[in-house]
Amino acid sequence: MRSKSRTHSIPIVEVNSAEGKKILKLIKNGREKRSDEVTRIVSSVLENVRARGDKALFEYTEKFDKVRLTSSTARIPESLLKARAKLAPPALKKAIQETAKRIEAYHKKQGLKSFSIKTSDGILKQLVKPLRRVGVYIPGGHTVYSSSVLMDIIPARIAGVKEIVAVTPPRDELDTGVAYALNYLKVEEIYRVGGAQAVGALAYGTQTIAPVDKIVGPGNSYVATAKRLVYGNVDIDSVAGPSEVVIIADASAPPRLVALDLLAQAEHGSGDEIAVCIVESKSVASKIAAAVSKEIEISPVKETLLKLPPHAITILVTASRKESMELSDSIAPEHLQIMTKTADEDLLFVNNAAAVFVGIDTPVALGDYYIGTNHVLPTGGAARFASPLGVESFQKRISVAKASPKGILTAAGYVSVFARSEAFEHHALSVEVRAKNRSK
Repeated sequence: MRSKSRTHSIPIVEVNSAEGKKILKLIKNGREKRSDEVTRIVSSVLENVRARGDKALFEYTEKFDKVRLTSSTARIPESLLKARAKLAPPALKKAIQETAKRIEAYHKKQGLKSFSIKTSDGILKQLVKPLRRVGVYIPGGHTVYSSSVLMDIIPARIAGVKEIVAVTPPRDELDTGVAYALNYLKVEEIYRVGGAQAVGALAYGTQTIAPVDKIVGPGNSYVATAKRLVYGNVDIDSVAGPSEVVIIADASAPPRLVALDLLAQAEHGSGDEIAVCIVESKSVASKIAAAVSKEIEISPVKETLLKLPPHAITILVTASRKESMELSDSIAPEHLQIMTKTADEDLLFVNNAAAVFVGIDTPVALGDYYIGTNHVLPTGGAARFASPLGVESFQKRISVAKASPKGILTAAGYVSVFARSEAFEHHALSVEVRAKNRSK
C-alpha cells in the first residue's frame, strides 16, 4: 500500500501558490544542511593528521577501513595497477578511451591566456601558470567512478600540471575500471588511503604523501566536509552537495523521457536530491506526473526512489516561459535540461546553471559519462557564481607590472593621494622618493 500511494503523489503545484513557495523554501533550505557532528569528527581527524602525519593517517585507516598500512605499503605499485587495469571489461576500456578523446577535445578549447599590454606608464602583463601538484580523490565505497577519474585528470593534464597524485580508500582489490582509467592517463602516484584522513594528508602532507596545491574529486559527507575545512590551505574544486536537475518542458517533450531524466538524478539515493520539472500547463504537468509514477512502479531501484521526501521530485507550474526561465535562474541548478520546442531560443535566457542540456535528445547522462563536457559541477545554487571544473581550474594568474621612468613620475602623485588618504605613509614615500629621484 505504501508503494501505491507514494508513486501516485508527485506534487504538481503552481509556483506562486502558498504550497509552491513552501516547496521552493524546502529545496533551498535542504541545500544548507550541514552536520555539526560530522564537522566535529572531521576537524579532529584533520588536526591529528596535520600534527602527527603518517602515524595518524595509518591509525585512522586501520580504524575506519580495517586495513593496516605502513609507509612502504600505502602506495599502490605500478605492477598492481597494470595488472588490475588489464582485467577491466573490454566494453568499459573502449568507453574510457572514447570518452577521454571527447573530454580532451572539449577542454583543449579552454584555459586562461597570458597577455602583455603597453601603457603610457610602462608594461602590464598577465602570466598564466599551471598548478604544480594536484590531488585527486577517488571514492571507493558503495560506488566507484572511473568517469570522474577522466573528468578530474584530463583538464589538469591540459593545463600543464606536472604532478598528479590519486588517493582511494583501500578495498579488497582496486576497481578494474578505475585502475584502467588511471593507467590510461599515466597516473603513477596512487595511495590506498581515503576519507577525511586522506584529504588531510593531501592538504598538509605527511612523511609519505607530499602536500598538493589543489584537491578535486567526489566523496561522501566526511570527504566533502574535510575539503571545506582545508580550503584556504589548499584550493578545492567545490563542496559538492546532492545531485540536482531542473527540467523546463512543454507539450513537445515526451512525458516518459522527462520522467526518466527526473529519476536519473533522484536515484543517487542520499535523500536530498532535487529533481524539479517546470511547465506552463497543468495538462502537461499531469502527464509527466503520471509518467513519473509509472516509472517508479517498474524501476529496478524502486526502494531507493520511495525513500525520497515528497518534495524531492516536484512539478512546478508557471504562467509563461519567461517566468519559467526566471524560476530556473533563481534555483541555479547543477543540471538544467531544456526540453521545449524553442529550446535553442530559450537557452539565450539562461544565466544561472552549471551545465545545460538542450533538446529532447540530450539527457544529463550524456554529460555525466561521454559527450565531453565536465561533470564536476557546482551544486546548491553555487552556479550563480561558480563554474564547472575545467582547464582554468588548474591554472593561476600572475600579474606583472614594469613602470617606465616617465611612468613613475606620472603615477606618483595619484598613488600618494590614495596612500595618504588611507594613512599609509610609507606607501606614499615609496613612490614620492622615486619620483623625486627621477625628476632630477
